[in-house]
Amino acid sequence: MAKKLEKLEQCTEFRTFRFRIQAFSNGYREFIEREAGMTEQVVSKQQLRNYLHQQRYISRYNEDGKKAKSKGHHVWNVEAKKISRNTWWFKEFLRRIASPPPKAVINVPYEWTPTIWDPQIKAPKVYFNSEWLPSWLQWDNNTLRGLPPPDATDCTISVIASYYQGKEIHHLKTNFTIHVMTHTPTTTVYM
Repeated sequence: MAKKLEKLEQCTEFRTFRFRIQAFSNGYREFIEREAGMTEQVVSKQQLRNYLHQQRYISRYNEDGKKAKSKGHHVWNVEAKKISRNTWWFKEFLRRIASPPPKAVINVPYEWTPTIWDPQIKAPKVYFNSEWLPSWLQWDNNTLRGLPPPDATDCTISVIASYYQGKEIHHLKTNFTIHVMTHTPTTTVYM
């Protein structure tokens, strides 16, 4: 245990901490009772859980859209790095378009289906589009498809994701570069 703590002291990168939900909620409950005097009569368990569900520093879902687990138990992930002796910097989790596009190969059918990662909710139903695409690409049922012609070159596209959260429409926009390679018998493309 001492070696683990020493290693943690020396680490300058963000580290992932996994907390069982009930233990984390109970610890936070004890903290607000001790520090703010807010008992369960003032803030119910459900109100406390709803408050914690909305925090950008807690991730409930993995990038594949499944609830985070550790040893068979659902957990919440928190990422932090130590700045000084008693100071930690917590990483903010933000909703984003998760999967970057694969490389395109000239005269080989191209296909990419992006996804949205949200740290607090299961991946929402989404509609993807772009303001501009090269002539060989088009969106088809949320999948970008096309056949790169011999004169195709690398291109940067904006991907816009539109989805509902409750009754509100939200939008995410991210730029991606699609790299185009020439086809040779030894070219291997990993998708």
